[in-house]
Amino acid sequence: MTRHVIALTALALLAPAASAQAGPPGSWTKVTGVGQPDLNISEVGLARTGDGVLHVLWTRGAGLGGDVLHSRVAADAKSVDGPASVFHYPGGVNKSALLLRGPGGGLRAFFSGLSAGSALDEGLATATWAGGGWAVQPTLASNSTPAGLSNVYVAAGIGGALRADGTPIAAWGDSAPGASGYHVGLSPAAPDVPFTSGCCAYDPSVGVDAASGQAVIAWKFIESASGTAVRSLAPTGGRVSPPGGAAADTGTRTAITGRLGGIPGIYLAYQRGDNQFLSRPALWRVGADKPLLLSSSRGARSIGIAPAPGGRLWVFWHRDGSVVARRSNAAATRFGATRTIKPPKGTDTIHRVAGEGSTGPLDVLALIERSSSDLGHWQQRVLPGLTLAAKAKSGHKVLLTVTDAGDAVPGAKVSIAGKSGKTGAKGTLTLKLKQAGSFTAKAGKTGYAGAKAKVKVK
Repeated sequence: MTRHVIALTALALLAPAASAQAGPPGSWTKVTGVGQPDLNISEVGLARTGDGVLHVLWTRGAGLGGDVLHSRVAADAKSVDGPASVFHYPGGVNKSALLLRGPGGGLRAFFSGLSAGSALDEGLATATWAGGGWAVQPTLASNSTPAGLSNVYVAAGIGGALRADGTPIAAWGDSAPGASGYHVGLSPAAPDVPFTSGCCAYDPSVGVDAASGQAVIAWKFIESASGTAVRSLAPTGGRVSPPGGAAADTGTRTAITGRLGGIPGIYLAYQRGDNQFLSRPALWRVGADKPLLLSSSRGARSIGIAPAPGGRLWVFWHRDGSVVARRSNAAATRFGATRTIKPPKGTDTIHRVAGEGSTGPLDVLALIERSSSDLGHWQQRVLPGLTLAAKAKSGHKVLLTVTDAGDAVPGAKVSIAGKSGKTGAKGTLTLKLKQAGSFTAKAGKTGYAGAKAKVKVK
């Protein structure tokens, strides 16, 4: 299908801003909500290009109109460019924007709004970016058939993924029975397909198995009961729910993903429990008998997931006014140290979190409200955490073991009581101290957050 760039309404407030300092480990930078505050229901799209730049797609209302915007976080997380305009809707824009990285390295965006008289009015619109600007497809990437499916403009969340051949699957939720649907491909000639007949489906997303090509849609529902559900789209399957997934924390895209590098498996991160305010974060490999519980503490909200290199997964959430994140091992069967990140000074509320981890660390974006006029997504890079164990041995010796999600970490620097050294191939180091006593050992390595451990030496 021929594509061209649709002319955009010139708005002075959308002129690209000068680069600002971004949030490498230990600091936060505001990325969205620039110029005017976001809505507290806003949901960004995230994707990283091959140059390491993190792209952020977001929407902003402006009176009766609305805009789809694009900002960029540098590969070293030290600067932010934008926002730049992708599209302007005269009548309003949906709060959700989806951004996917195509197999050729470019970006594919999905969004929706009101543009009376335009071919892009109310349905699912799409655009591509290859480094030189945005090209908006002049026709919709949805069909609104069969009858009963909602217009995407009123969608309760927009999510999706790319199949292995680069074909997109985009999905949208709705608060009416049977009104939520998905669309395969980019042609408006292809029908939209409902994925559930119940009421109501919110915040859908899609996970694709990188090895088999299986595609699974996941969403949150509120019927006679609430919870999270998944359904296989290719091949077609029935609706199932993860073990203990009876909580429905709506407002955040359902956390489902495949893994990177052709590694098999589709994984769902969700609230385990029957109350969204008292649930615990869990990870479930779709189809497995049991989930993996990620925290014993209750109250995990806005749970997200992001694939990382080598089959690893990041799972993250917010709780008690902080962002919490953990990264798995390559088998996605164990998780490393819990990282707890305090929000920017003056934060009143964390509404939701999103993240991208394809280069190893996690770039987290938290929708933070500091006042009614200061509400937007803030970014910080989060490093995986080391785990340090210290065990006293005879003769004032201490055995120090450094791991990452259960795997040995060689080359980590460990120090205790004035003694130091580096761990060997098994992640261990033995140091002999001068005297008995209680000590605190420290471990560190480039690319990781450090760890501490206390030990009593006799």
